[in-house]
Amino acid sequence: MDPQGKVAVVSGGNSGLGEGGVKRLLADGATVVSLDVAGAAPEGAETIGCDVSDENSVKSAVDEVLDRHGRIDILLNNAGIGGISAIASEEGPGDMDLFRRIVGVNLIGATQVVAHVAHAMTKNAPSGPDGERGVIVNSCSIASFEGQEGMSAYTASKSALHALTLVWARDLGKYGIRVNGVAPGLMDTPMVAGLPEPMIEVLLQDNEFPRRAGRADEYADVVDFLIRTPLINAEVIRLDGGARPPARAKWATG
Repeated sequence: MDPQGKVAVVSGGNSGLGEGGVKRLLADGATVVSLDVAGAAPEGAETIGCDVSDENSVKSAVDEVLDRHGRIDILLNNAGIGGISAIASEEGPGDMDLFRRIVGVNLIGATQVVAHVAHAMTKNAPSGPDGERGVIVNSCSIASFEGQEGMSAYTASKSALHALTLVWARDLGKYGIRVNGVAPGLMDTPMVAGLPEPMIEVLLQDNEFPRRAGRADEYADVVDFLIRTPLINAEVIRLDGGARPPARAKWATG
């Protein structure tokens, strides 16, 4: 699908990888609406306040996009949060409130956005030689493949989103809607900006090449490729410099 003249929704588009996606879609000539809980979208995009973990908030935001623009052609399903907690220790069970909060945003929230946006996409007129009605790109993670120690909730949410990419492609193919995903490794985003430098070095040591954090514009390049390439469907592409994280990371903060 050519983004030129299309209407794109980006969840979590006011910062980080989502912001990179917003900027690329704007440059490609799309009308872009960011659904986010805080902040403002890049210049040229619109922002609608939305808590993806609240289905009423998602429905209201999608309805507002449709009221403004009449349709949604592209969804970058990006909103997410992180957090670390072992499932149990000698001190007690893991933090189940944190688990529910992460899954509530990263999995339930992502699913609610797809449900409401994809429903709107089914009503679009076919576009292009293949008759596409919509394209959805999920932000997964390399934790979808190799979750590390302490990452129960994040791994559960991102692994499920990875698996659902195929299921949703099968659900929506009959309507001319494709679903793919991107699985970033360590990226230079606000989510990791506060990590100590020794931890960053350890997290990058398993990258084959290049041994650095990824950039939002590189993520946006992959999103753009998936949007524009009709034959790619139900795939999740790793963006991680060949990294295969170990079972646990050790670092010194002193």
